[in-house]
Amino acid sequence: MKRNLFTALLFAVLLSSCSDDDNDIVGEIPTTPEPTADADVRLNEVQYLGDWVEIRNNGNETVDLSDYFLCLGPGTYQRLSDLTVNGNLQLAAGAMVSVAYEMPNATGGLGLYNSNSDFTDASTLADFVQWGAGSSARENVAVEAGIWTAGDFVPVMGNSDNTLIYDGNGIGVANWAETTTPTIGEENQLTVPEEIRSIVINEVLYGSRDLVELYNNGNVAVDLSSYWMCLGPGNYVQLGNVTPESGNLELAAGEFLVVPFSLPDTEGGLGLYSSNAFTSSEAIMDFVQWGAASSPRENVAVEAGIWTAGEFVPTVALDSYSIEYDGEGDEASDWTQEVNPSLGFANDTEVALTTFNVTISNVINYLNVHTFTTPVGAGAPGPLATNGAQYQISFKAVPGTKFTPVTMMGNSNDWFLAPTDLAGIDLFPNGQALNGVDIASQLSLYDLGTEADNDVASFPPAGLDVGAADANTAVRLVDGRDTGDIYITAILDYTNGDGFSAGTFTLTITAINTPDPGQPAGSNNGFVVTPGIVVLHAQSEPLFTLGEEDRGVGLERIAEDGMPGELYNWFTATGSNGSPLRLASSLSVFSPGIVYAFNTNSDPFFAQGGTVKEGSGLEEIAEDGNNAVAVSYFNNLGLPVAASNETAPIGPGEYLSFTIDVPQDQDYKLGISTMLVQTNDWFISYNNNGVALFDETGTPFSGTSESDESYLFDAGTEEDEPVGFGMYQAPRQAGPDMGPADANTTIRRVSALEDVQFGKGIYNNGPGVVYLEDPRGGYNLVRIDIQPQ
Repeated sequence: MKRNLFTALLFAVLLSSCSDDDNDIVGEIPTTPEPTADADVRLNEVQYLGDWVEIRNNGNETVDLSDYFLCLGPGTYQRLSDLTVNGNLQLAAGAMVSVAYEMPNATGGLGLYNSNSDFTDASTLADFVQWGAGSSARENVAVEAGIWTAGDFVPVMGNSDNTLIYDGNGIGVANWAETTTPTIGEENQLTVPEEIRSIVINEVLYGSRDLVELYNNGNVAVDLSSYWMCLGPGNYVQLGNVTPESGNLELAAGEFLVVPFSLPDTEGGLGLYSSNAFTSSEAIMDFVQWGAASSPRENVAVEAGIWTAGEFVPTVALDSYSIEYDGEGDEASDWTQEVNPSLGFANDTEVALTTFNVTISNVINYLNVHTFTTPVGAGAPGPLATNGAQYQISFKAVPGTKFTPVTMMGNSNDWFLAPTDLAGIDLFPNGQALNGVDIASQLSLYDLGTEADNDVASFPPAGLDVGAADANTAVRLVDGRDTGDIYITAILDYTNGDGFSAGTFTLTITAINTPDPGQPAGSNNGFVVTPGIVVLHAQSEPLFTLGEEDRGVGLERIAEDGMPGELYNWFTATGSNGSPLRLASSLSVFSPGIVYAFNTNSDPFFAQGGTVKEGSGLEEIAEDGNNAVAVSYFNNLGLPVAASNETAPIGPGEYLSFTIDVPQDQDYKLGISTMLVQTNDWFISYNNNGVALFDETGTPFSGTSESDESYLFDAGTEEDEPVGFGMYQAPRQAGPDMGPADANTTIRRVSALEDVQFGKGIYNNGPGVVYLEDPRGGYNLVRIDIQPQ
């Protein structure tokens, strides 16, 4: 149990001002007034649940007390000469006398009068003490006499073996205390009741919330209204003047009281006092010091024997952490940092956990889109209606890109050519670009299922959407048709890039089986090649799914009418900030990553506008995709952290998965980090507020809706090179941490990105948004799903 020494100055006045030198008693009690009688006669000890009152002559002359009176209120007064006396009522200077006076009450206010002319006359009141409660019958008289403050009282345990004693100095409640060592007829001796000494400072949250927890480790309730907390001169508060965060000022045994008090964030020393005599070692009850030694009240605590000079509890690692007392001893070593504060509960309370499964999906898909509409040599858009007529289109692409060209069979209702492999055609099989390769044999003829077949009257150019609806709405292969090489040639040629941007493919489509004008029009008479579209993508089924209905985004306009504009516009649509809604900014894998939870107000991993913290592991993730250092960093902080189950980079259509256990009722937020590997030091993360994992009712968050809080950041550690082409980027550098330092070391959102992989140009994206479905538009890289178990 903590040892708390405090003396007669057990409880303070209810006032909140203090003298500048911090050595005087706080309150509005005036300096000692001129005596109201011919001598300085004081109450010295009161057996408030017994039969004795001790009086002392603090003056320099003998005083006759025979006609003095004791009075608790109307009808309770007694002349001293009428009482049983132990001692001499001719009270010499410095002497004491005790009289038998029945006071069987745990609350009361006792006045010593020099006459009985009028007990409401302040001029006749020599001394006064009040205990248990305010507003006793003679309190107002004592207040008028200038020897008491209204509402003040000495808290008592209600134990008949205890007495109230005066410290012999000054006036008012601060000079009285309860003792368990009655000394009627002897010099006063303060032995603070164990019940009162049981109040300890139990936990301090001085960073983010400024809260102090007090604990009653005794066996009786203690009224803390008159207690004080003090950090130093001018920095104190009386508990009765604050609104508790939790608990009651009438602190029951084994209960906790949490009160607000403005505390220094890095170093300080907090004293708990029974009165406002803040420099008195007899008034200090408990003490804790953190961050540094020699706080203003350290010497008081040392003198009281409840602290060791020079000791302090280390400053907490994060401002959401508290320091907690272990319940034994008076040393700094009895205090430890607590990651999950337990304010209002026992310090060893087990924290309930919620397990979250988190997936960070690489949703990079649509990389660019191009249309072919005007035949080579023609002056206007149109179909290829004669053999040898051609479309030609050029586009940039990098390894990993899939290629889906689409053109309508113009002499059909809704048939179109597209890749047989619904994953698309790999432009770099085995790492080598398709060059001089005819990919027509990799195309098949599909029925979109939007218009009834073989109605020549509704073939183009009859008008938009003029045919009858197809009874079968599923997209399907056209039965009995060979691959596209019987209708066209589709040759891909490739030219290498300059080393700082992608190479260029040129697609030449040549009609080789156009309709015979001498035969009836229909889908069995050759193949009219219409304007179409080329989609560069990273995932399968970019435009349709076999067996399902058309997606309604513009493919119908190509398949029925040979018009690619609607689908092109769908691909190139922009959001509210002018950035694309669907086209990904780049093609990249994600590195193995981390998820972590924090209960600070802002992310402890990094701060936008700040610089990388040494040892945090952010540089290792952002430059090289190494998450091990970051995991150690969070483990050392005591915060929940999980590395991805996947240890290799994940590409489009894949995901990183995590399982993390997070404490409940601690205001935890989720943070994430993974590297965009085709860069020098860019990483994906939530903003610095993270994502709240629990709402106000404690219900855990679930779903993907907070994906829009994810952004692309530049760590500011390495000079940037063109995305996907830097020699110091992880896939191409000789080892980790190889690139030159960035001149701008600030962690910032990537607000502009030049696409040199697919030639889309500059992405101006101020927010740095990476979520695919964000209505603002953005880089379209990621989706994050959070699911509690």
